[in-house]
Amino acid sequence: MTAENEKAGSSAAAADGTTKHVPSASVSDATDSPAPPYSEKPPVFPSPSGSGTSTPRRTTQIPLRPAIMNQTEEEAQMAAAGLTEEEKELRKREKKKGGLSKAQREELAAYERERAAARKERVDTLAKKLIDRISIWTETDKGPDVTKAFQEKTRLEVENLKMESFGLDILHAIGQTYLQKATGLLKSQKFLGIGGFFSRLKDKGTIAKETWNTISSAIDAQMTMEEMAKMEEKGGEDWTDEKKVEYERRVTGKILTAAWRGSKFEIQSVLRDVCDEILNDKKVPMSKRLERAQALVISGEIYSKAQRNPEEEGDYMAFEQLVAEAAAKKESKKKGKDKKEHGHHLHSHQADAQAAADDLPNVPKA
Repeated sequence: MTAENEKAGSSAAAADGTTKHVPSASVSDATDSPAPPYSEKPPVFPSPSGSGTSTPRRTTQIPLRPAIMNQTEEEAQMAAAGLTEEEKELRKREKKKGGLSKAQREELAAYERERAAARKERVDTLAKKLIDRISIWTETDKGPDVTKAFQEKTRLEVENLKMESFGLDILHAIGQTYLQKATGLLKSQKFLGIGGFFSRLKDKGTIAKETWNTISSAIDAQMTMEEMAKMEEKGGEDWTDEKKVEYERRVTGKILTAAWRGSKFEIQSVLRDVCDEILNDKKVPMSKRLERAQALVISGEIYSKAQRNPEEEGDYMAFEQLVAEAAAKKESKKKGKDKKEHGHHLHSHQADAQAAADDLPNVPKA
């Protein structure tokens, strides 16, 4: 009776959640007893430390300072704003576009359209003027007297323009462009048009070279200005008044060189479009376009051969002398090489022009 009361009391205590002393069980009792109920707990994984030993670590940590320092200011601002990865990517794309707002991009696009329209209007106006100028030869019987009169009129234009500052360079640039475009069209009408293909290829090479010359001259001017600023800041006995005047003259020459090459590039770019306008107009018969090309060959030859006499040199050549001095002081060897190449290209253009002129009717042979 007493044993039954003790068992009932222990069962009641277990039901009430109270703990009482229970005698230790034997090994057989432990193996036969059921397993304790499963309780799901989050596992804790040790993270490797710098020494290679496993060290327990908190699941929530404050970001380390080096990680913050490695972020850029923009990334830190986006992280603080709580932006998603897609929003961050959009921000980066907007920055690649120049960091312009939508209104600024629209304003820039409107400016580009306005600039393109102004250029087209300029090209159309110059094309009409060029057609009127060469119509003296193209709209006549092209007899010897008419051809000679056309050549004399072109020479008078050359005489007036060559007295201007950089006049000779402008004339040579115009003549080179006329010869390239005109001979390209004339050669395209010959055997399989192979000559026209090489002329167009040569034209693209000239454009690439002129573009590089324009960019390099601007970079050269910037580097010379920075060099002068460093020497002036450094001072010392080497920085004398004579040295300063010499550098100022050199910087002026570099700036003028960059400005002139930019202007020359613009002149030739517009003139190429003008020549394409009058030579590639599908509304005009091919026979008339070939006559225009022949007239451009006659004019281009005269422009490319323009020269000044020693008596014609004056104060208007001051800027040209500064440009020449800047080029000479930069690298005399390179100048000689470029001069040789320029002479070769000029001779090549003149040879092409002469070959094209030989095919023209009533054109005096050189």
